[in-house]
Amino acid sequence: MMKIVPDPPRLTTVHTYFNACNDSHKPLFAVCEGVDIEDALVHLSMTLKSAFETNMQVCEQADRALGGLAWATYHSLEIAQALVESLLGGMVGEKDGG
Repeated sequence: MMKIVPDPPRLTTVHTYFNACNDSHKPLFAVCEGVDIEDALVHLSMTLKSAFETNMQVCEQADRALGGLAWATYHSLEIAQALVESLLGGMVGEKDGG
């Protein structure tokens, strides 16, 4: 049977540089183009978990003034992690047909 609706295009990353140190030199690193979006999100999730754990240590050890900033960062990381996990969960749901 002929498929009426074509598959949507595969989502991938685009080449994106980072770590240019405020333009004082050329960027040292880059996200490579063509990486499957699900693989990129898995790596992002691992990176956020690492940042989350590191920031938690700062929250526990910082004085009150710096602690407020650390807790604000904690909540931002928590939001970002939830969004990534939600996106990954949605991708798994799509693959499972629902």
